[in-house]
Amino acid sequence: MTQGDDPSFAEKLGHLFEHSRDENGAPYTGKKIAERANNLGYSLSDAYISQLRTGKARTPSFRTVEAIARAFEVSVTYFLANPDEDLERVRQQRDYVEMLATTGTHLSGIDVQSICPDTIDVVIALLKMVKAQALESKEAPPGADSGQSPA
Repeated sequence: MTQGDDPSFAEKLGHLFEHSRDENGAPYTGKKIAERANNLGYSLSDAYISQLRTGKARTPSFRTVEAIARAFEVSVTYFLANPDEDLERVRQQRDYVEMLATTGTHLSGIDVQSICPDTIDVVIALLKMVKAQALESKEAPPGADSGQSPA
């Protein structure tokens, strides 16, 4: 495995070649995948697929990844370097949108990418708490929080 135990593109591609079968039950070849991709409107050669499989070529374009994914009939997300990171990013974006809706605030002018994810979670939780307290104080009878008894 590669860094962080995430399989490389070549390893993921190799896995598809090992475990996928064509309509006749035969394993795919690079030539067959290139033909399928080209029939779908992409421009892909067997030689380039071979370079990707061996790791000699390591940075395919999105269009190439899309061509290979469609030829194998899998989602392009199969080739994501780290789907857990992407899922975490989506979760943070969802939480941020929820925070906006809950608090009516936003973090304009802040480079959110430079903030640690744990810090963003704490800020969101804090803003939700502040909003909840503000709503509670609006609903509470006058003087209820001040320790004074109502006159």
